[in-house]
Amino acid sequence: MNRLLWKLLPKSQRELLLERLSVIDRQVVSKTLSGRQGFPEAFDQLECLFIHVPKCAGSSVAQALFGGNPAGHLPLYWYEKQFNERYRHYFKFGFVRDPLQRALSAFEYLRQSSGKRDQAAYELVSQYTSFEAFVDQWLCAENISRQIHFAPQYHFLQNAMGRIEVDFIGRHENLAEDFRTLCTHLHCKGELPHVNRSARRGAHRPTFSPATRRRVREVYARDYELFGYE
Repeated sequence: MNRLLWKLLPKSQRELLLERLSVIDRQVVSKTLSGRQGFPEAFDQLECLFIHVPKCAGSSVAQALFGGNPAGHLPLYWYEKQFNERYRHYFKFGFVRDPLQRALSAFEYLRQSSGKRDQAAYELVSQYTSFEAFVDQWLCAENISRQIHFAPQYHFLQNAMGRIEVDFIGRHENLAEDFRTLCTHLHCKGELPHVNRSARRGAHRPTFSPATRRRVREVYARDYELFGYE
């Protein structure tokens, strides 16, 4: 019935309603109304629920455990509402990353895509001559809620009441060790490939101005607080 009512709305009204939502909530609405709501079989095989936070090595983890990405970037609360029995009993996990390094990785990844993955995102980042210019001129709380690669990490990992409710959070900075720990929890084995890795310019860790660090710290304050990054 909900799908029928949604389709009866004029396209302009549907677009208006969706524009008021964050990019994560738009995904949930689209998935729910698509009629393709089956629980990933790959998750059933390991009795787990993987939340893929963008640009946190999620593609590599998914490839190692499931042979691919079975569910995209759907948030935890969607599974809680749609598949509550599995949600309560399955092992729930995700990976996070230092917000500054994650934002840089997303910026470089999208610039390298030449529009093949996401034309709108490619055009967005291509407007800026550098990552620091992008942070200074675009990065703010309102904008990051509209772009999946820059959406706050905690938005993916919180339940319907806004609490982080996963059994294990791995860190990109400790990927190999945390992946081994994860495999122990899941009673499985896997080898991590390198998927969707962004090419870095130069051999050294990039440096950032105090202004760039301050802006990222302000915009992603909740991620820094919840996941213990400095």
